[in-house]
Amino acid sequence: MKLFNQLLCILYLVFFSSSLFAVEEQPLIVVMNADSYPYQFIDDKGAPQGILVDLWKDWSLLTAIDVEFVVRDWEDVLVRDDIDQTIVHIGTTGRLESKEQFDVAKPIWSANSYLYLSASMINKRNISELQPYKIGIVSDSSCEDELLAVEPGLVFKRYNNRQDLLQGALAGEVFAFADSEVNANNSAHNQVTALFPTSNRLLIKQNEIRPVIINGQASLIQQIDIGFSQIPDERMSEIEVYWLGAGQQKGGIRIASTVNIEPYVNIGGDGNLHGLYVDMWDLWSEKTGVPITFTQGTMKSTIALVREGKADVHIGYPESESLKTGLQREELLYRVKSRLFSLNKPIGSLDELTHSRIGAVPTAPYLDKLSLELPDADIRLYGSVDAMIEAVISDEISSFVASSAWTQHYLVQKGVAPDFYQFMGLEYSTDIYVLSAGGNSELSESIKQGFALISRVELAEIEQKWMLDNNNRIFVDELASIQLSTQESEYLKRLPTLKVGYQKNWKPMEFTDSQGDFAGVNGELIQLLQDRLGIKVEAVEYQEWQGLISALISGEVDIAGSVASTQERLKALMFSEPYWPSPWALATPMDKESVFNIQQLKGQRVAVVEGYQLINELIGPEFGVELVLVADTEAGLKAVTDGLADAFIEKVINMAAQLKQSEMSQLKMSVLADFSEQQSHFGVHPSKAELVPLINKVLESVEQSSRQKIYQRWVIPTAGELSSAKSQWNLVFGLILFMFVVLLISLKIMLGREVDKRKRLERQLLDLTHYDTLTALPNRTLLNDRLEQTILLHARELSTFAILFVGFDGIKSINAQCGHHAGEQLTKTLAELITKSVRRSDTVARFGSEEFVVILNRTKSLDIVCQVAENIINHLSDDFDVEQLQVNIHTSIGVARYPSDGDGAAELLNAAEKLMFKAKESGGNCYKSS
Repeated sequence: MKLFNQLLCILYLVFFSSSLFAVEEQPLIVVMNADSYPYQFIDDKGAPQGILVDLWKDWSLLTAIDVEFVVRDWEDVLVRDDIDQTIVHIGTTGRLESKEQFDVAKPIWSANSYLYLSASMINKRNISELQPYKIGIVSDSSCEDELLAVEPGLVFKRYNNRQDLLQGALAGEVFAFADSEVNANNSAHNQVTALFPTSNRLLIKQNEIRPVIINGQASLIQQIDIGFSQIPDERMSEIEVYWLGAGQQKGGIRIASTVNIEPYVNIGGDGNLHGLYVDMWDLWSEKTGVPITFTQGTMKSTIALVREGKADVHIGYPESESLKTGLQREELLYRVKSRLFSLNKPIGSLDELTHSRIGAVPTAPYLDKLSLELPDADIRLYGSVDAMIEAVISDEISSFVASSAWTQHYLVQKGVAPDFYQFMGLEYSTDIYVLSAGGNSELSESIKQGFALISRVELAEIEQKWMLDNNNRIFVDELASIQLSTQESEYLKRLPTLKVGYQKNWKPMEFTDSQGDFAGVNGELIQLLQDRLGIKVEAVEYQEWQGLISALISGEVDIAGSVASTQERLKALMFSEPYWPSPWALATPMDKESVFNIQQLKGQRVAVVEGYQLINELIGPEFGVELVLVADTEAGLKAVTDGLADAFIEKVINMAAQLKQSEMSQLKMSVLADFSEQQSHFGVHPSKAELVPLINKVLESVEQSSRQKIYQRWVIPTAGELSSAKSQWNLVFGLILFMFVVLLISLKIMLGREVDKRKRLERQLLDLTHYDTLTALPNRTLLNDRLEQTILLHARELSTFAILFVGFDGIKSINAQCGHHAGEQLTKTLAELITKSVRRSDTVARFGSEEFVVILNRTKSLDIVCQVAENIINHLSDDFDVEQLQVNIHTSIGVARYPSDGDGAAELLNAAEKLMFKAKESGGNCYKSS
């Protein structure tokens, strides 16, 4: 029957074609646009190309009717009266002004119109949020009407054609533009994709594309419909893949993924895949706009999925000459480093391994190399790392070779990482490839082009997130590298040794250490400038700040750190971008009232280091203070101690360091609200003006983890410093001052100081607050900081910790029934009970109105974590007296562990929160990842 119907269709087409074109065999004129990629456009050789062009060519073959593509404006066609040929519009999604004038064929394709947003507008998720911005559109396109239908208040910048629109977007003329698919497979659009990622686009409308002719030719419309209906589905799919990328319209790429190979791929607490390979593929999807789905399985079963066509690619496989799957290598995804592990005793050299028993896995591609390197060793094969660990513990083997990162994660989870040692003298690299069944050039090109869009710096950031040990990273140098132009590189080559001025004793920002070297925060940043720019520096020591700043202005030194950028100094110096917060503090006698505002010192003697830019600000009548100039921080504090000054102004970080190491326990420190927004800059002599943008590049390249390490190294006291009672007292003293500065500032506000000062302090209150005002527990801001610190600590120790996400049901109803005062009292009680349920070394923070988060440090087993969670639930299970009512609160807890449920703060919190909601949904109290 199907064959009979097809014969009828062919006869029908022959009949109509003969009747229509019997008089004059002229081609059918198909009008098209020149620049509507990928649907219709003219390529570099002047040939018509695109999805619709391919469809019409297939239609021509099926109907035996020649077509001629002509680039012409459709409106121009409508007004001409000298046309004696039948003309068809190739296909349009636009609305027709007068439907009576046209005959419209059935849809031959569908196309979505999108609003592409700049990467800087990632938080805009609704078209209505774009009212303040001009939106780029092609003049007379249907996108304008579609957008105005959603948000009438939008403003547009119109371009003559699509080429001008994209150029305008690249030039920064607009931060949003309307268009159809922007295809990452086409190299001409890679720049657009980088600045306007497809993951950041908003759908405007789903449109149908229909051919159009002037009415009165119903038989031709019928013939067009029949011809397009005969194009096979397989051919439609080929056209789609070729022009839009593999799977972009039909569910995306299916990725077969092995699990339980941390940190590369594993199932997280939320039930989804997480890991280094997963993040790399997620970024690929974000860059290309091609959706991806993962199918889980074992190493063997996932390869079978690709072979059988049930998956398009394998996420990453150790394909090698000795381990061939028969699949096609599409992309070198990563390189895994494998090393030798031993128990309790480190290996000193390979000579110690002679005649020893060494474990390895049978799929390891380095087995031949291992045998050649250790010919006298007994290589024994095991099915997993777990089996090799057990074999080492039972003394069946003396050591084993395995993926270093994978093994470290496994040992951390088992709580035995400190018992094992890596031998760095034996290392093998295994190439990890994306594999496919082969035979699909479009898929291969899509994978290649997508990974080409990902920078090595982006890959390094992913790697930094997942790799506990820096020795296992392969992109480790990328974060430290600076992209320099040829001109910049030539300038650095010509640059002589730079003189860097610093103060001899201005800890911790800069000082001369016991070895006579330039040290401190500024010393470390100058070292980064040397390393990342390849320059040479000579450190020049100065006793006093005034001498240093004078030397910088005169050109005796080229650079100095911690220089404030002022209007006066801008006349003589150039400045880098700010790199370190530099608020001011005030030292006063312990028995004097705490001061947070310079105007409180009116009529008093205030000591300031000579040469500080602050002096010019304090000279005026606004403050009315008598300045006492001193040489350095120590001299300023001594002036207050000896009664030569009533107060001393200095940078917070330097004053705290000096107070900690001095005998001036009779002094106290408070932060000045007037000058809390100061920032440190590198001051540069104008003769080295070309160096300033290069310094900024280095400062911008310093990742957050490196900044944190610098802070820990120079600002946080060491264990040795805390050994004495005096140092402990100073530390507590400093912490108390910092913790209560916000409270004291708020009290000053309540006293009714000047209105303009109040507004400034209120803004600072929002910035400085780290504690929940109701429960006095850390709030979300401080929680994030504590969590980042906890991750750094446990990563160094290769140990585990856990997060409990505690949620309550019922507090909001109590607020409604008994008032907010009752709800607040209950919340405080719950906070106290949670705090009593954990150790003092753990952190309890208030996350939301009915949510708390607990960080449990150094938890070796999940049983211990669950026991703590049960203790919390038991403490909160009793009835509470609220406004003479007996109230019962239902508690739900989600448990997430580092690193099995995530290596980042946001990821761990998200996993714990999802598990808490699962506990609520299941009606239970506690839910943990499997």
